[in-house]
Formats: sequence, structure tokens, C-alpha cells
Amino acid sequence: MGQGMGEIVQAVVNLIVAAGVVAALAALPTAGPRTAVAVLLDFLLAAGLLRLSQAQTWTAIATAALTAVIRKIAVAGFSVPVRRSPPAAGTRRD
Repeated sequence: MGQGMGEIVQAVVNLIVAAGVVAALAALPTAGPRTAVAVLLDFLLAAGLLRLSQAQTWTAIATAALTAVIRKIAVAGFSVPVRRSPPAAGTRRD
């Protein structure tokens, strides 16, 4: 692949990242922050994998793997229910 193909891949990667930000912002009001973050991380993973296809270096592989791990951790963290502390002794809740 020549230099021209690398520039095309980089432009497509930038478009994917921008589309991910727009899609996450669009999902935020209706689906909530959990879904918005998951959508953004899916787009970032796609961009990282596309970049990996062009630049086959250990740094690119590590970046794609790290993005996948962060996505899994973030989605798992968002799926844990929020625990609220019980009311203090002697207080009434109406």
C-alpha cells in the first residue's frame, strides 16, 4: 500500500471518530450515559482496528487492544447497580 492509501485510511479513521462523537451525543438524551459511552467506545474501537490494518506495529496493536479493554471495563462498570447507603439511624424518610 502506498502513501495515498495511508492518507485515505487516516481520513476514514477521522470520520469514524467524528461519527462516534456525534452518535454518542445523539444517544445521550434518549438512551442515557451508559449507552452513549458504549456507542462512542464502539466507534473508537472500529477506528483503532482500521488504523491497525494500515500501521501494523506493536504500538497500533496495543492501542487497539487497550481500547477494547477500556470498552469492556466501562460497559461492565456501567452495568453494576448503584448502591445507596441506608438512612442514618433516627432519621425519617417521608
